Amino acid sequence: MKLHTNTNDVHIVGGGIIGLTLAWRLASEGRNVTIIDRGLMGRGTSWAGAGILPPANFDKASDPIDSLRGLSHQLFSEWTVELESQTRLDPGLRKCGGWYLADSPGEKASMIGLSDYWTELQIEINEVALGELAGREPALASWSKGENSHGAWWVPDEFQLKTRNYIHCIKEACMHQGVRLRENCQVTRVRESQSKPQIMIDNQWHTSEQLILSGGAWLGQFTENFGLEKSLIPVRGQILLLESKEIHCRRIINVGHRYLACRGDGTILVGSCEEEVGFQLGTTEHVRQDLLAFAHNLIPELQNARTLDFWSGLRPMTFDGFPMIGRIPHTVNTYIACGHFRSGLHLSTGTASVLTDLLQGRVPIIDLEPFRVGKQIT
Repeated sequence: MKLHTNTNDVHIVGGGIIGLTLAWRLASEGRNVTIIDRGLMGRGTSWAGAGILPPANFDKASDPIDSLRGLSHQLFSEWTVELESQTRLDPGLRKCGGWYLADSPGEKASMIGLSDYWTELQIEINEVALGELAGREPALASWSKGENSHGAWWVPDEFQLKTRNYIHCIKEACMHQGVRLRENCQVTRVRESQSKPQIMIDNQWHTSEQLILSGGAWLGQFTENFGLEKSLIPVRGQILLLESKEIHCRRIINVGHRYLACRGDGTILVGSCEEEVGFQLGTTEHVRQDLLAFAHNLIPELQNARTLDFWSGLRPMTFDGFPMIGRIPHTVNTYIACGHFRSGLHLSTGTASVLTDLLQGRVPIIDLEPFRVGKQIT
């Protein structure tokens, strides 16, 4: 095997939103960064995301995930201003607020529990009587009178992000900071030799000072040296994009794990599903009809909507539901940021912040022990 001896300061394997955000933050601190992706930057699972950022409060969080979510939520407001300043592009962040609806007694009980929990975290959530819902959100007038309508809650601090705008913006910011982007480049193996991380590309080993693995659901396909080949489960999600000039809603409407993300420009995202089908991308007629039925039940006027697009993505799920963030066991300079499941976009800023601190020799603001890689390896 050939060894490519020109070392690079930091290699990042995986050019999704987490890898791009990490590259941008590290480069902004003067690091020499190369980011490598098996396809086009940001065009995998990140490209498929709906861009829903639910509320969070870092100052009051005690649960590790809530702490990471709270930090991320806080940083989005700060970093999008910085991104826009650097690139002169609109990152697409909008504080739109969100509706949380209960369509069964069980879902109502779940929402009451969530409402109590968010209130403890000082996150504003207000129950709205069904008789008042139509006046507050005309698009939900029909749903509010249905026999399966059991409750509605308004959450003002929910954000919506135009995912593809944001990815384009942060990619531009990376280039502005001098990040080297290597697209359509397949990493086939990784290892660490004498504290130096190495990745194999086209049968050549490339050495760096530090290495971050953020390869999403495909991470296990080239990390058998680190025992990570079974650490992630790919879970497929499918999303519809509709267009309707009749609907003027600008909010996010959440029902359990499903949603309508109304963008205010006549387009509406409808999602999603969770399918364990291995690494099989693609959409199915069954799920399309199911998502359409869900949308029509919430807003009957959407029966006249036009379908603009329909796509899928593979979310990386860990066995305990916690993302893996930190140094890989038995290595010195190899790190991981992966397994964020449905929250990769939302948690990207917090993940980039704490991992940048770690690589720069600072103590992260969040304790990373709950996200320790070793406990995930089986």
